[in-house]
Amino acid sequence: MGDTWITDMTHYLDDTGRLGTMPGPALNIALFLGSIVAWVSTHASGDCGRTNVVCRRTPGRRRCVGEIVATLAPESARIMWRCPVCGDNGLIHGWEGTRWDRRLMVLAE
Repeated sequence: MGDTWITDMTHYLDDTGRLGTMPGPALNIALFLGSIVAWVSTHASGDCGRTNVVCRRTPGRRRCVGEIVATLAPESARIMWRCPVCGDNGLIHGWEGTRWDRRLMVLAE
């Protein structure tokens, strides 16, 4: 069974909105979760969809082969994600207006 992550994306940013100074493993998680946010905010149709984000877990020291599925919960603006292979999952909030929020880019097209 995978882990459950409840994440506020602002915790990875400094006061200027840039990535804060953090150890490598924390940076890797920030980039992984940020990739999910970028995908969902680009494809904000509300449907649960396969992203192009590869699962980060390594159960039994073997890389999970799953691809993250994610959706935006419109009533709460939270992103729900999960790996259908290993069960890793989570809820992301605090992503609006961050460097990973792609909604304005989509509107400009």
